[in-house]
Amino acid sequence: MLNKQSVRVCYRLVESLKNNPNPHLTNVAKTDADRKAFMRLLSNKNLTEEYIQFEFIGKSRESMKVVEEKLLAFHDTSEVVLNKQRNRLTDKEGLGPGGRETNLSVFLHMALLYGRESFHYHGLGGVQLYNRYKNRVTCKEAENRNTGHFRGEITRWKVNVEETESALKIINDLIDILHVCDREGDVYPMMESFFRQHIKFLIRSRTDRRATIWEDGKKIPLCDVFEHYPADFETTETVKSSRKKLNGKKLVIRSKKVTFAVPKSCKYVLGEPKPKSMTINVIEVFEKGKGFSKSAARKRSRTKKDHDDKTISWRLLTNEEINSEEELLELVLCYRKRWLIETYFKYLKSDGFDIENICLKTGKAIRKMILMAISASDKVLKLKEAGLNQDNETPATSIFTEDEVEVLDLIFKQYLKGESQSPSLRNPFTSKSIAWAYWIIARLGGFNGAVKKTRHAVSVKKIGLGLERFIFMYDGYRSLN
Repeated sequence: MLNKQSVRVCYRLVESLKNNPNPHLTNVAKTDADRKAFMRLLSNKNLTEEYIQFEFIGKSRESMKVVEEKLLAFHDTSEVVLNKQRNRLTDKEGLGPGGRETNLSVFLHMALLYGRESFHYHGLGGVQLYNRYKNRVTCKEAENRNTGHFRGEITRWKVNVEETESALKIINDLIDILHVCDREGDVYPMMESFFRQHIKFLIRSRTDRRATIWEDGKKIPLCDVFEHYPADFETTETVKSSRKKLNGKKLVIRSKKVTFAVPKSCKYVLGEPKPKSMTINVIEVFEKGKGFSKSAARKRSRTKKDHDDKTISWRLLTNEEINSEEELLELVLCYRKRWLIETYFKYLKSDGFDIENICLKTGKAIRKMILMAISASDKVLKLKEAGLNQDNETPATSIFTEDEVEVLDLIFKQYLKGESQSPSLRNPFTSKSIAWAYWIIARLGGFNGAVKKTRHAVSVKKIGLGLERFIFMYDGYRSLN
Protein backbone atom coordinates (compact mmCIF):
# COMPACT_ATOMS: atom_id res chain seq x y z
CA MET A 1 0.00 0.00 0.00
CA LEU A 2 1.14 3.54 -0.71
CA ASN A 3 1.68 5.86 2.22
CA LYS A 4 -0.19 9.17 2.42
CA GLN A 5 2.72 11.19 1.05
CA SER A 6 3.04 8.94 -2.02
CA VAL A 7 -0.70 9.18 -2.64
CA ARG A 8 -0.47 12.99 -2.60
CA VAL A 9 2.48 12.88 -5.03
CA CYS A 10 0.51 10.50 -7.26
CA TYR A 11 -2.45 12.89 -7.47
CA ARG A 12 -0.11 15.83 -8.03
CA LEU A 13 1.52 14.03 -10.98
CA VAL A 14 -1.86 13.34 -12.62
CA GLU A 15 -2.95 16.96 -12.14
CA SER A 16 0.32 18.17 -13.67
CA LEU A 17 -0.16 15.87 -16.68
CA LYS A 18 -3.69 17.19 -17.20
CA ASN A 19 -2.36 20.69 -17.67
CA ASN A 20 0.96 19.86 -19.33
CA PRO A 21 0.82 16.84 -21.68
CA ASN A 22 4.53 16.04 -21.82
CA PRO A 23 6.60 12.84 -21.44
CA HIS A 24 9.52 14.65 -19.78
CA LEU A 25 9.23 14.91 -16.01
CA THR A 26 11.52 17.95 -16.05
CA ASN A 27 8.79 19.81 -17.96
CA VAL A 28 5.85 18.37 -16.01
CA ALA A 29 7.36 19.11 -12.59
CA LYS A 30 7.32 22.72 -11.39
CA THR A 31 10.35 22.31 -9.12
CA ASP A 32 13.33 19.97 -8.77
CA ALA A 33 11.74 18.60 -5.62
CA ASP A 34 8.62 17.65 -7.59
CA ARG A 35 10.71 16.00 -10.28
CA LYS A 36 12.58 13.88 -7.75
CA ALA A 37 9.31 12.99 -6.01
CA PHE A 38 7.76 11.87 -9.33
CA MET A 39 10.83 9.76 -10.16
CA ARG A 40 10.73 8.06 -6.75
CA LEU A 41 7.00 7.47 -7.11
CA LEU A 42 7.30 5.72 -10.49
CA SER A 43 10.08 3.48 -9.17
CA ASN A 44 8.06 2.64 -6.04
CA LYS A 45 7.07 -1.06 -6.07
CA ASN A 46 3.92 -0.31 -4.07
CA LEU A 47 2.61 1.85 -6.92
CA THR A 48 1.15 -0.88 -9.11
CA GLU A 49 -0.70 -0.68 -12.41
CA GLU A 50 -3.76 -2.10 -10.66
CA TYR A 51 -3.70 0.78 -8.18
CA ILE A 52 -3.59 3.40 -10.97
CA GLN A 53 -6.39 1.61 -12.81
CA PHE A 54 -8.60 1.54 -9.70
CA GLU A 55 -7.74 4.94 -8.24
CA PHE A 56 -7.97 7.06 -11.39
CA ILE A 57 -9.51 5.26 -14.36
CA GLY A 58 -11.96 3.09 -12.38
CA LYS A 59 -13.14 5.81 -10.01
CA SER A 60 -13.56 8.37 -12.80
CA ARG A 61 -15.70 5.83 -14.67
CA GLU A 62 -17.84 5.14 -11.60
CA SER A 63 -18.39 8.86 -10.97
CA MET A 64 -19.31 9.44 -14.63
CA LYS A 65 -22.68 11.13 -14.99
CA VAL A 66 -24.26 9.32 -17.91
CA VAL A 67 -27.40 11.17 -18.96
CA GLU A 68 -27.95 9.08 -22.08
CA GLU A 69 -29.13 5.51 -21.77
CA LYS A 70 -27.58 4.49 -25.12
CA LEU A 71 -23.80 4.43 -25.36
CA LEU A 72 -21.16 3.47 -27.90
CA ALA A 73 -17.96 1.80 -26.71
CA PHE A 74 -15.18 2.08 -29.31
CA HIS A 75 -12.50 -0.59 -28.80
CA ASP A 76 -9.07 -0.68 -30.42
CA THR A 77 -5.39 -1.52 -29.89
CA SER A 78 -2.32 0.63 -30.52
CA GLU A 79 1.35 -0.28 -30.38
CA VAL A 80 3.60 2.04 -28.37
CA VAL A 81 7.08 1.69 -29.93
CA LEU A 82 9.94 2.52 -27.57
CA ASN A 83 12.96 1.92 -29.82
CA LYS A 84 14.37 5.38 -29.05
CA GLN A 85 14.54 4.48 -25.35
CA ARG A 86 16.19 1.09 -25.86
CA ASN A 87 19.72 2.16 -24.87
CA ARG A 88 18.51 4.26 -21.96
CA LEU A 89 16.59 1.46 -20.25
CA THR A 90 18.21 -0.42 -17.37
CA ASP A 91 15.32 -2.91 -17.05
CA LYS A 92 13.03 -3.95 -19.94
CA GLU A 93 10.56 -5.93 -17.85
CA GLY A 94 7.01 -5.29 -19.08
CA LEU A 95 8.17 -4.60 -22.65
CA GLY A 96 8.58 -6.97 -25.57
CA PRO A 97 8.63 -7.40 -29.37
CA GLY A 98 6.04 -5.44 -31.34
CA GLY A 99 4.51 -5.71 -34.79
CA ARG A 100 8.05 -6.18 -35.99
CA GLU A 101 10.08 -8.59 -33.91
CA THR A 102 12.91 -6.03 -33.74
CA ASN A 103 10.69 -3.40 -32.09
CA LEU A 104 10.66 -2.82 -28.35
CA SER A 105 7.01 -2.16 -27.59
CA VAL A 106 4.07 -2.30 -25.25
CA PHE A 107 0.50 -2.62 -26.53
CA LEU A 108 -2.37 -0.44 -25.34
CA HIS A 109 -5.93 -1.76 -25.67
CA MET A 110 -8.81 0.40 -24.47
CA ALA A 111 -12.36 1.63 -24.97
CA LEU A 112 -13.78 5.15 -25.31
CA LEU A 113 -17.39 5.85 -24.34
CA TYR A 114 -19.61 8.16 -26.43
CA GLY A 115 -23.31 8.87 -26.53
CA ARG A 116 -25.03 6.95 -29.29
CA GLU A 117 -27.37 9.79 -30.25
CA SER A 118 -25.34 12.89 -29.37
CA PHE A 119 -21.81 11.44 -29.81
CA HIS A 120 -20.74 13.31 -26.67
CA TYR A 121 -17.63 11.97 -24.98
CA HIS A 122 -18.47 10.43 -21.59
CA GLY A 123 -15.26 8.80 -20.39
CA LEU A 124 -12.95 5.78 -20.54
CA GLY A 125 -14.04 2.17 -20.60
CA GLY A 126 -11.67 -0.74 -20.02
CA VAL A 127 -7.91 -0.10 -20.32
CA GLN A 128 -5.27 -2.83 -20.71
CA LEU A 129 -1.51 -2.81 -21.18
CA TYR A 130 0.18 -6.00 -22.35
CA ASN A 131 3.47 -7.08 -23.89
CA ARG A 132 4.51 -9.98 -26.08
CA TYR A 133 7.15 -12.60 -25.33
CA LYS A 134 9.78 -13.81 -27.77
CA ASN A 135 9.01 -17.47 -27.08
CA ARG A 136 5.24 -17.10 -27.35
CA VAL A 137 3.06 -19.68 -29.11
CA THR A 138 1.29 -18.16 -32.11
CA CYS A 139 -1.91 -19.23 -33.84
CA LYS A 140 0.10 -20.12 -36.97
CA GLU A 141 1.90 -22.93 -35.17
CA ALA A 142 0.40 -26.40 -35.51
CA GLU A 143 0.01 -26.98 -31.77
CA ASN A 144 -2.24 -23.94 -31.42
CA ARG A 145 -4.04 -23.89 -34.76
CA ASN A 146 -7.08 -26.14 -34.60
CA THR A 147 -7.12 -27.45 -31.05
CA GLY A 148 -7.05 -26.06 -27.55
CA HIS A 149 -8.97 -23.31 -25.85
CA PHE A 150 -9.36 -19.74 -27.08
CA ARG A 151 -6.23 -17.97 -25.89
CA GLY A 152 -3.49 -15.54 -26.82
CA GLU A 153 -3.47 -11.79 -27.40
CA ILE A 154 -6.83 -11.83 -29.15
CA THR A 155 -8.55 -12.51 -25.81
CA ARG A 156 -7.93 -8.86 -24.90
CA TRP A 157 -10.99 -7.93 -26.99
CA LYS A 158 -13.25 -10.25 -25.02
CA VAL A 159 -11.82 -9.17 -21.66
CA ASN A 160 -12.07 -5.47 -22.50
CA VAL A 161 -15.66 -5.67 -23.76
CA GLU A 162 -16.85 -7.66 -20.73
CA GLU A 163 -15.00 -5.36 -18.31
CA THR A 164 -16.56 -2.25 -19.89
CA GLU A 165 -20.02 -3.85 -19.94
CA SER A 166 -19.94 -4.91 -16.28
CA ALA A 167 -18.49 -1.58 -15.07
CA LEU A 168 -21.21 0.45 -16.81
CA LYS A 169 -24.01 -1.87 -15.70
CA ILE A 170 -22.97 -1.18 -12.10
CA ILE A 171 -23.44 2.56 -12.73
CA ASN A 172 -26.82 2.11 -14.40
CA ASP A 173 -28.39 -1.25 -15.17
CA LEU A 174 -30.58 0.35 -17.89
CA ILE A 175 -27.65 1.55 -20.01
CA ASP A 176 -27.74 0.07 -23.52
CA ILE A 177 -24.17 -0.38 -24.84
CA LEU A 178 -23.10 -1.16 -28.40
CA HIS A 179 -19.47 -2.30 -28.62
CA VAL A 180 -17.79 -1.26 -31.88
CA CYS A 181 -14.62 -3.08 -33.00
CA ASP A 182 -12.41 -3.09 -36.07
CA ARG A 183 -11.40 -6.16 -38.08
CA GLU A 184 -9.14 -7.49 -35.30
CA GLY A 185 -12.28 -8.19 -33.28
CA ASP A 186 -13.61 -10.57 -35.94
CA VAL A 187 -13.15 -13.76 -33.90
CA TYR A 188 -15.98 -16.30 -34.03
CA PRO A 189 -15.76 -17.74 -30.46
CA MET A 190 -15.68 -14.22 -29.03
CA MET A 191 -18.69 -13.06 -31.06
CA GLU A 192 -20.60 -16.23 -30.16
CA SER A 193 -19.81 -15.64 -26.49
CA PHE A 194 -21.21 -12.07 -26.75
CA PHE A 195 -24.25 -13.40 -28.63
CA ARG A 196 -24.90 -15.90 -25.83
CA GLN A 197 -24.47 -13.23 -23.12
CA HIS A 198 -26.71 -10.72 -24.99
CA ILE A 199 -23.83 -8.23 -25.29
CA LYS A 200 -24.44 -6.03 -28.34
CA PHE A 201 -21.59 -5.74 -30.84
CA LEU A 202 -20.82 -4.15 -34.21
CA ILE A 203 -17.67 -5.68 -35.72
CA ARG A 204 -16.15 -5.24 -39.14
CA SER A 205 -15.58 -8.58 -40.85
CA ARG A 206 -11.93 -9.31 -41.59
CA THR A 207 -12.29 -12.17 -44.05
CA ASP A 208 -14.79 -13.63 -46.50
CA ARG A 209 -16.21 -16.29 -44.23
CA ARG A 210 -17.32 -19.52 -45.89
CA ALA A 211 -19.27 -20.92 -42.93
CA THR A 212 -22.73 -19.51 -43.66
CA ILE A 213 -25.82 -21.73 -43.59
CA TRP A 214 -29.44 -21.10 -44.47
CA GLU A 215 -32.80 -22.53 -43.51
CA ASP A 216 -33.01 -24.46 -46.78
CA GLY A 217 -29.81 -26.29 -45.89
CA LYS A 218 -27.49 -24.54 -48.34
CA LYS A 219 -23.98 -23.54 -47.32
CA ILE A 220 -22.59 -20.55 -49.16
CA PRO A 221 -19.70 -18.10 -48.52
CA LEU A 222 -20.57 -14.90 -46.76
CA CYS A 223 -19.36 -12.84 -49.73
CA ASP A 224 -22.06 -14.43 -51.94
CA VAL A 225 -25.04 -13.94 -49.60
CA PHE A 226 -26.55 -11.00 -51.45
CA GLU A 227 -26.02 -12.67 -54.83
CA HIS A 228 -28.23 -15.63 -53.81
CA TYR A 229 -30.83 -13.91 -51.63
CA PRO A 230 -32.41 -10.43 -51.59
CA ALA A 231 -31.50 -8.00 -48.81
CA ASP A 232 -33.90 -7.47 -45.89
CA PHE A 233 -33.25 -3.71 -46.05
CA GLU A 234 -31.43 -1.63 -48.64
CA THR A 235 -30.91 2.13 -48.91
CA THR A 236 -28.48 4.74 -50.27
CA GLU A 237 -26.65 7.56 -48.50
CA THR A 238 -24.62 10.55 -49.66
CA VAL A 239 -21.47 10.99 -47.57
CA LYS A 240 -20.90 14.37 -45.91
CA SER A 241 -17.28 14.57 -44.83
CA SER A 242 -14.46 17.09 -44.48
CA ARG A 243 -12.27 14.67 -46.47
CA LYS A 244 -12.44 15.55 -50.17
CA LYS A 245 -12.05 11.92 -51.26
CA LEU A 246 -15.17 10.89 -49.33
CA ASN A 247 -17.40 13.97 -49.52
CA GLY A 248 -20.28 13.59 -51.97
CA LYS A 249 -19.85 9.87 -52.58
CA LYS A 250 -23.04 7.82 -52.75
CA LEU A 251 -23.04 4.61 -50.76
CA VAL A 252 -25.26 1.57 -51.07
CA ILE A 253 -26.12 0.06 -47.68
CA ARG A 254 -27.89 -3.29 -47.35
CA SER A 255 -28.45 -5.87 -44.63
CA LYS A 256 -29.48 -9.50 -44.31
CA LYS A 257 -30.02 -11.77 -41.30
CA VAL A 258 -27.94 -14.93 -41.72
CA THR A 259 -27.07 -17.99 -39.66
CA PHE A 260 -23.38 -18.78 -39.18
CA ALA A 261 -22.10 -22.30 -38.83
CA VAL A 262 -19.24 -22.94 -36.41
CA PRO A 263 -15.92 -22.88 -38.33
CA LYS A 264 -14.02 -26.17 -38.34
CA SER A 265 -10.92 -24.54 -36.87
CA CYS A 266 -12.90 -22.69 -34.18
CA LYS A 267 -11.49 -22.75 -30.66
CA TYR A 268 -13.51 -22.40 -27.50
CA VAL A 269 -13.30 -20.00 -24.58
CA LEU A 270 -11.83 -21.69 -21.51
CA GLY A 271 -14.51 -22.16 -18.86
CA GLU A 272 -17.38 -21.65 -21.32
CA PRO A 273 -19.31 -24.10 -23.52
CA LYS A 274 -18.12 -24.77 -27.05
CA PRO A 275 -19.36 -22.25 -29.66
CA LYS A 276 -22.60 -22.94 -31.48
CA SER A 277 -24.18 -21.48 -34.59
CA MET A 278 -25.66 -17.98 -34.27
CA THR A 279 -28.04 -15.81 -36.26
CA ILE A 280 -26.90 -12.20 -36.71
CA ASN A 281 -27.22 -9.37 -39.23
CA VAL A 282 -24.68 -8.75 -41.99
CA ILE A 283 -24.36 -5.19 -43.34
CA GLU A 284 -22.55 -4.35 -46.57
CA VAL A 285 -21.48 -0.79 -47.42
CA PHE A 286 -19.98 0.07 -50.82
CA GLU A 287 -19.87 2.84 -53.41
CA LYS A 288 -22.82 3.01 -55.78
CA GLY A 289 -21.98 1.72 -59.25
CA LYS A 290 -18.81 -0.10 -58.18
CA GLY A 291 -20.19 -3.06 -56.26
CA PHE A 292 -18.68 -4.69 -53.19
CA SER A 293 -14.93 -5.26 -53.53
CA LYS A 294 -14.23 -8.89 -52.63
CA SER A 295 -10.93 -9.89 -51.04
CA ALA A 296 -10.12 -12.31 -53.86
CA ALA A 297 -10.46 -9.48 -56.39
CA ARG A 298 -8.29 -7.18 -54.26
CA LYS A 299 -5.51 -9.79 -54.12
CA ARG A 300 -5.42 -9.98 -57.93
CA SER A 301 -5.08 -6.19 -58.20
CA ARG A 302 -1.35 -5.60 -58.13
CA THR A 303 -0.96 -2.50 -60.29
CA LYS A 304 -0.29 0.91 -58.77
CA LYS A 305 -3.45 2.31 -60.37
CA ASP A 306 -5.63 -0.36 -58.73
CA HIS A 307 -3.84 0.16 -55.41
CA ASP A 308 -4.47 3.93 -55.42
CA ASP A 309 -8.14 3.65 -56.45
CA LYS A 310 -9.41 2.48 -53.07
CA THR A 311 -13.14 2.13 -52.57
CA ILE A 312 -15.29 1.89 -49.47
CA SER A 313 -16.08 -1.80 -48.88
CA TRP A 314 -17.28 -2.56 -45.37
CA ARG A 315 -18.90 -5.74 -44.19
CA LEU A 316 -20.22 -5.34 -40.64
CA LEU A 317 -21.47 -8.09 -38.32
CA THR A 318 -23.93 -7.23 -35.54
CA ASN A 319 -26.46 -8.85 -33.24
CA GLU A 320 -28.37 -5.55 -33.04
CA GLU A 321 -31.91 -5.81 -34.39
CA ILE A 322 -32.57 -4.01 -37.71
CA ASN A 323 -36.24 -3.25 -38.31
CA SER A 324 -36.04 -0.27 -40.66
CA GLU A 325 -33.76 1.60 -43.05
CA GLU A 326 -33.27 4.32 -40.40
CA GLU A 327 -31.84 1.79 -37.95
CA LEU A 328 -29.59 0.44 -40.70
CA LEU A 329 -28.21 3.93 -41.41
CA GLU A 330 -27.71 4.55 -37.70
CA LEU A 331 -25.52 1.44 -37.33
CA VAL A 332 -23.35 2.49 -40.27
CA LEU A 333 -22.95 5.95 -38.72
CA CYS A 334 -21.92 4.31 -35.43
CA TYR A 335 -19.13 2.44 -37.20
CA ARG A 336 -18.01 5.58 -39.06
CA LYS A 337 -17.57 7.30 -35.69
CA ARG A 338 -15.10 4.59 -34.65
CA TRP A 339 -12.40 6.89 -36.03
CA LEU A 340 -12.67 8.89 -32.79
CA ILE A 341 -10.53 6.33 -30.96
CA GLU A 342 -7.87 6.57 -33.68
CA THR A 343 -7.61 10.34 -33.12
CA TYR A 344 -7.32 9.64 -29.38
CA PHE A 345 -4.34 7.33 -29.94
CA LYS A 346 -2.78 10.03 -32.10
CA TYR A 347 -3.19 12.46 -29.19
CA LEU A 348 -1.46 10.05 -26.81
CA LYS A 349 1.39 9.21 -29.19
CA SER A 350 2.20 12.35 -31.21
CA ASP A 351 -0.19 15.29 -30.78
CA GLY A 352 -0.14 15.43 -27.00
CA PHE A 353 1.61 13.28 -24.43
CA ASP A 354 4.11 11.78 -26.91
CA ILE A 355 4.23 8.60 -24.83
CA GLU A 356 6.70 6.94 -27.21
CA ASN A 357 9.38 9.38 -25.97
CA ILE A 358 8.87 8.90 -22.21
CA CYS A 359 12.26 9.47 -20.57
CA LEU A 360 12.31 6.82 -17.86
CA LYS A 361 14.78 4.02 -17.16
CA THR A 362 12.60 0.95 -16.56
CA GLY A 363 9.82 -0.74 -18.49
CA LYS A 364 7.52 -0.84 -15.46
CA ALA A 365 7.92 2.91 -14.88
CA ILE A 366 7.06 3.58 -18.53
CA ARG A 367 3.90 1.47 -18.27
CA LYS A 368 2.83 3.35 -15.13
CA MET A 369 3.45 6.69 -16.85
CA ILE A 370 1.31 5.60 -19.83
CA LEU A 371 -1.57 4.78 -17.47
CA MET A 372 -1.08 8.13 -15.75
CA ALA A 373 -1.27 9.89 -19.13
CA ILE A 374 -4.47 8.03 -20.01
CA SER A 375 -6.10 8.98 -16.72
CA ALA A 376 -5.09 12.62 -17.30
CA SER A 377 -6.43 12.79 -20.86
CA ASP A 378 -10.09 13.48 -19.95
CA LYS A 379 -9.54 17.23 -19.65
CA VAL A 380 -8.38 17.73 -23.24
CA LEU A 381 -11.06 15.43 -24.67
CA LYS A 382 -13.83 17.22 -22.77
CA LEU A 383 -12.57 20.61 -23.96
CA LYS A 384 -12.60 19.43 -27.57
CA GLU A 385 -16.10 17.99 -27.17
CA ALA A 386 -17.24 21.33 -25.71
CA GLY A 387 -16.02 23.06 -28.87
CA LEU A 388 -17.60 20.51 -31.19
CA ASN A 389 -20.98 20.62 -29.48
CA GLN A 390 -20.85 24.31 -28.46
CA ASP A 391 -21.73 23.43 -24.88
CA ASN A 392 -22.95 26.68 -23.31
CA GLU A 393 -24.80 24.96 -20.44
CA THR A 394 -22.01 23.12 -18.61
CA PRO A 395 -20.03 25.53 -16.39
CA ALA A 396 -16.26 25.82 -16.81
CA THR A 397 -15.88 24.86 -13.14
CA SER A 398 -16.68 21.27 -14.15
CA ILE A 399 -13.01 20.86 -15.20
CA PHE A 400 -11.37 24.04 -13.84
CA THR A 401 -11.21 25.44 -10.31
CA GLU A 402 -12.89 28.77 -9.49
CA ASP A 403 -9.49 30.48 -9.30
CA GLU A 404 -8.55 29.11 -12.74
CA VAL A 405 -11.83 30.39 -14.20
CA GLU A 406 -11.07 33.86 -12.82
CA VAL A 407 -7.63 33.80 -14.46
CA LEU A 408 -9.23 32.60 -17.72
CA ASP A 409 -11.51 35.64 -17.56
CA LEU A 410 -8.52 37.96 -17.03
CA ILE A 411 -6.67 36.38 -19.95
CA PHE A 412 -9.75 36.77 -22.14
CA LYS A 413 -10.23 40.46 -21.30
CA GLN A 414 -6.65 41.70 -20.98
CA TYR A 415 -4.28 39.38 -22.86
CA LEU A 416 -6.56 38.30 -25.73
CA LYS A 417 -8.57 41.56 -25.69
CA GLY A 418 -11.64 39.49 -26.42
CA GLU A 419 -14.20 42.25 -25.90
CA SER A 420 -12.52 44.63 -28.36
CA GLN A 421 -12.10 42.13 -31.18
CA SER A 422 -14.12 42.27 -34.40
CA PRO A 423 -17.44 40.33 -34.23
CA SER A 424 -16.05 37.47 -36.35
CA LEU A 425 -13.14 36.92 -33.93
CA ARG A 426 -14.97 37.30 -30.60
CA ASN A 427 -15.72 34.46 -28.23
CA PRO A 428 -19.22 33.40 -29.37
CA PHE A 429 -19.95 31.25 -26.31
CA THR A 430 -21.69 32.01 -23.00
CA SER A 431 -19.36 33.55 -20.43
CA LYS A 432 -17.71 31.06 -18.04
CA SER A 433 -19.20 28.03 -19.77
CA ILE A 434 -17.00 25.08 -20.76
CA ALA A 435 -17.23 26.11 -24.45
CA TRP A 436 -16.11 29.64 -23.48
CA ALA A 437 -13.09 28.12 -21.67
CA TYR A 438 -12.35 25.93 -24.71
CA TRP A 439 -12.22 29.01 -26.97
CA ILE A 440 -9.71 30.77 -24.68
CA ILE A 441 -7.49 27.68 -24.35
CA ALA A 442 -7.60 27.17 -28.12
CA ARG A 443 -6.60 30.81 -28.68
CA LEU A 444 -3.60 30.32 -26.40
CA GLY A 445 -2.71 27.23 -28.45
CA GLY A 446 -2.67 29.09 -31.78
CA PHE A 447 -6.32 29.21 -32.88
CA ASN A 448 -7.26 32.49 -34.64
CA GLY A 449 -10.67 32.70 -32.91
CA ALA A 450 -13.01 32.47 -35.91
CA VAL A 451 -15.75 29.86 -35.36
CA LYS A 452 -17.24 29.50 -38.84
CA LYS A 453 -18.84 26.07 -38.56
CA THR A 454 -21.59 24.68 -36.35
CA ARG A 455 -19.41 21.75 -35.26
CA HIS A 456 -15.93 23.14 -34.91
CA ALA A 457 -12.96 22.19 -32.79
CA VAL A 458 -9.22 22.70 -33.11
CA SER A 459 -6.81 19.78 -32.87
CA VAL A 460 -5.99 18.26 -29.51
CA LYS A 461 -2.39 19.32 -30.12
CA LYS A 462 -3.41 23.00 -29.99
CA ILE A 463 -5.61 22.41 -26.95
CA GLY A 464 -2.72 20.70 -25.14
CA LEU A 465 -0.37 23.57 -26.04
CA GLY A 466 -2.98 26.08 -24.89
CA LEU A 467 -3.38 24.30 -21.55
CA GLU A 468 0.39 24.31 -21.05
CA ARG A 469 0.57 28.08 -21.68
CA PHE A 470 -2.46 28.74 -19.48
CA ILE A 471 -0.94 26.92 -16.49
CA PHE A 472 2.30 28.88 -16.97
CA MET A 473 0.30 32.13 -16.87
CA TYR A 474 -1.83 30.90 -13.94
CA ASP A 475 1.29 30.09 -11.87
CA GLY A 476 2.69 33.54 -12.64
CA TYR A 477 -0.56 35.17 -11.56
CA ARG A 478 -0.58 33.21 -8.29
CA SER A 479 3.03 34.13 -7.51
CA LEU A 480 2.25 37.86 -8.00
CA ASN A 481 -0.91 37.72 -5.90
